[in-house]
Amino acid sequence: MTSTLGTLPAALAGKVVTPDDRRYRSLRSTYTTVGSPAAVVRPESAGEVAAALRFARETGLRIAVRSGGHGLSGSGTNDGGLVIDLGAMHRVEVVDRASRLVRVEAGARWAPVAQALAPHGLAISSGDHGNVGVGGIATGGGVGWLVRSYGLTIDHVRTVEVVLPDGTFVRADAESEPELLWVMRGAGAGAGIAVAFEIEAMELSDVGYVQLAAAVDPAGDTLRRWAEVMREAPRELSTAVMLAPRGAGTTAFITPSSPPKAPPPSATPSNRCSASAT
Repeated sequence: MTSTLGTLPAALAGKVVTPDDRRYRSLRSTYTTVGSPAAVVRPESAGEVAAALRFARETGLRIAVRSGGHGLSGSGTNDGGLVIDLGAMHRVEVVDRASRLVRVEAGARWAPVAQALAPHGLAISSGDHGNVGVGGIATGGGVGWLVRSYGLTIDHVRTVEVVLPDGTFVRADAESEPELLWVMRGAGAGAGIAVAFEIEAMELSDVGYVQLAAAVDPAGDTLRRWAEVMREAPRELSTAVMLAPRGAGTTAFITPSSPPKAPPPSATPSNRCSASAT
């Protein structure tokens, strides 16, 4: 019993974090946004997600859903409402090695996913940092380090396990619920809470990458040269570029990554370049 929430449902016993709980401080906010929710629920199953939805409906609390990662948009928290934090739902399972089908729960983060799949020789192109949450990427796009050869993460989502707003559990795939699958793979929001995904992974043993630091000229020639190199580069090679001020100028930090079989690009984006292999 709490003065704000009333009687908590038995299904959520031990799963609700309120402001007087020492865990609240680490769970109240996202990477970009400080929130003050009335409570944070940490479900461990689809049934507990459904119980949290029912509880929010009965108490009139506004809902925010967090998959466990950065939450750059800030939508993973709120003030005075209920946050459903899926971070405790982080299991990873190889469902069928022959078809490379992997089941990943929405609260997992991509570094542990990569670690779990590596012994099987599998990988999923995902976020640009190991701390990124699976749920956000797998419903919103997914531009990862292997994007030019693998495509977006959502291109390979075959099934989404969803808890609908009324608490109903649904498996959405191309045969049984194709429209819901379409919605959950980036077409819209608010249809339900994705709790797990079945994703077709790719065969992968190792990845080679370097980091290049290139001075950026005001005319943009450095970036144009980078674009020209990538236009001719093999599809196995993906790059990410981050611009940052450095002294009186700007530096482009360019991180190429690819499976070892791909040859390196024939030119670097600038002749003022330093590289460190990792």
